[in-house]
Amino acid sequence: MSKIWLSSQERAEREILPLNLALYHAARDYPGGGKAIAAVYGLPATTLQHRLNPNADTHRLTIDDLEHVLEATRDPRILDSLLSLVPGAHWFEYQESTNECSEQQLMESVAVLSTQVGNLLTRISEHRRDGTYHDHEVAELEKLRCQLIGAVQGVLVCAQRFDGEVRHG
Repeated sequence: MSKIWLSSQERAEREILPLNLALYHAARDYPGGGKAIAAVYGLPATTLQHRLNPNADTHRLTIDDLEHVLEATRDPRILDSLLSLVPGAHWFEYQESTNECSEQQLMESVAVLSTQVGNLLTRISEHRRDGTYHDHEVAELEKLRCQLIGAVQGVLVCAQRFDGEVRHG
């Protein structure tokens, strides 16, 4: 089997990226890019863009830059990257719009979970065909695993809020 070379954008969609690349892609995909993020927070646009450039060794992102990009973009790739540094840590976005969960919302959460399971199993099957897991395939499966755990968390939260039938004993 020939080696598949993913473009930067394909890799960003299929793998958990290193933090500098996650921040770069998040800012690049934000409407107006890094300049818009800089404008929101009153930062020098050129400085932030240089710091976000993954090829610029002379400029480094600060923790404040990380905070600004994450807050502005709310990009899940950044959280994926940060939590990949802590084995076993996962995140999911808790929607606080309501304290109740309808039967429809619960069914939608289960459907998302089912889709995530299907995606993971499909990709495992495809990657096993040649009998070898390549690095980019392992990275893709890791991202799908994290998404699956997030879907499980979503079902659990919705189930706990379903019709207020949570009993604490």
